[in-house]
Amino acid sequence: MDISALLEWASGLGERARRDEPLAPYTAMRVGGPADLLVLCRTTEEVVEAVRRTHAAGVPWRVLGGGCNVLVSDAGVRGVVVVNRADRTRIEADGAVWAEAGAPIAALARETVARGLAGLEWAAGLPGTVGGAVVGNAGAFGGDMASVLQSVTLLERNGSILERTADWMEFAYRESRIKRMPPQNRPVVLAATFGLSPGDPAALAARVEEILAWRRTRHPSGATMGSTFKNPPGNHAGRLIEAAGLKGYRIGGAMVSELHANFLINTGSATAADVRALIQYIQAEVERQFGVRLEPEVEFIGWNAEEEIPRRH
Repeated sequence: MDISALLEWASGLGERARRDEPLAPYTAMRVGGPADLLVLCRTTEEVVEAVRRTHAAGVPWRVLGGGCNVLVSDAGVRGVVVVNRADRTRIEADGAVWAEAGAPIAALARETVARGLAGLEWAAGLPGTVGGAVVGNAGAFGGDMASVLQSVTLLERNGSILERTADWMEFAYRESRIKRMPPQNRPVVLAATFGLSPGDPAALAARVEEILAWRRTRHPSGATMGSTFKNPPGNHAGRLIEAAGLKGYRIGGAMVSELHANFLINTGSATAADVRALIQYIQAEVERQFGVRLEPEVEFIGWNAEEEIPRRH
C-alpha cells in the first residue's frame, strides 16, 4: 500500500484534497465521521484519475455523490472517499439525454421537462445525483430508473471504462446489479444515457407541480436520508411504522418524522449511532407487532461487518 505516493499527489490538489475530513457535510443526514483522505472531483476526468491512483496505491476507496440513502459511521471511513461533483448534461434532438453521475437528478428532470421530454418528471424534487439514482434504481410516482435508462458508463475496478446497456444492470425494486455487489467489487458510475419521449411541455410542467406539491406536504425537509426502508410486498413501510405508533419516536437526536414515518430526521444533534439504533428499533417493533421484517433501503458505510444491518437479496 503506497500511501505516501498518494498523499504526495493529493498535496498538489489544494483544497480539493482534505485529510481527516468529516463526512457529515457530504451526507444528506448530516452525520458521519472523517475520511482518511477526501478528494473532491468536479469533472469525470478527475474522478477517473482519483480512483485509478487510489486503486494503484492499494488504498481502499469509496465514491459518494449526493450522500442520500447512506449512513456513514461515526468512526468514519478508512482510506479515500471520492466525492463526485461532475454534473455536465446533454440533450440530443432525438430525445436521448446524457448526464454525468454527479448531476442532481431533480435538476435533470426539470431540464428535460422544459425541453418537452417525458419520462423523468417523477424525479422532480428527488434528492441525490444521477449516479446514486441509477445504482439504487430510484423511483417514485410510477416511474423509475429502469424504465428510462438506455446505457451507463462505468469505471471498472481494473481502471478500464466500459459502456453497459440497461439490461446489464439487472434492475429490481430499489436494486441493481451494482448495488448487489460487495462494495469492494463495484464499478463506478461515470455517466448515464436515458431515452425519453416527446411530451407536451405545459402538461409535463403541470405534472411536476403536482409532484412537488405532494412532496411538500408529505415529505419532511431538512437533514434526512430519504426513504429508510423498502416497501415490503403488498404494503408500505411508512404505513407499518405509523401503525406501530412510532411517528415522533426518537433516539438521541434521530427521530421518526411526524410527516412521513419512513423518513428519519436529524433534529440537529444526531449521531450515526443514534440513527442506526433507531433503524434497528423500528425493525424490531414492526416485526414484533406485524410479523414483517423491514429491509433498509439505505446503505451503511464505514461500519464493521458485525455492526451492519443485514440486507436480504
